[in-house]
Amino acid sequence: MRPITLKEAVTRSLEGYGFVDAISEFLDEFYVRGHSERQRMIEEEPALTGKAFQDAYVGAVGEHLARRWGLEIPAWVEFPRRFLDQPHFPEFMELAKPVFIRDSPIAFRRRLIFTEAEPLRRARFPKDS
Repeated sequence: MRPITLKEAVTRSLEGYGFVDAISEFLDEFYVRGHSERQRMIEEEPALTGKAFQDAYVGAVGEHLARRWGLEIPAWVEFPRRFLDQPHFPEFMELAKPVFIRDSPIAFRRRLIFTEAEPLRRARFPKDS
């Protein structure tokens, strides 16, 4: 069974399930739900993992989903532990850094996480977005 809240996804990762897999499965659920359900899926603050990148990434996910789908941005995404102190780029992509700087959505860029323009795209990503 897939996690149906971002909080549940992080809890699963803390219990030993892969972080990337837990977030991906949460996104699959998020994309097939309606607007009112989506808001509930990001409202509760997920636990901190103790890993700076993961904690910042979860903040970026919560904020980006809210911005992207016209939801209320949860207050927890603004907590200082949801931000990095140093920039993070995908590994082995040195030549693409200018593109990542340009294309990163604001929720990721303000946390110094540089990525592609639609970093949370999945197979279930709605086509009418």
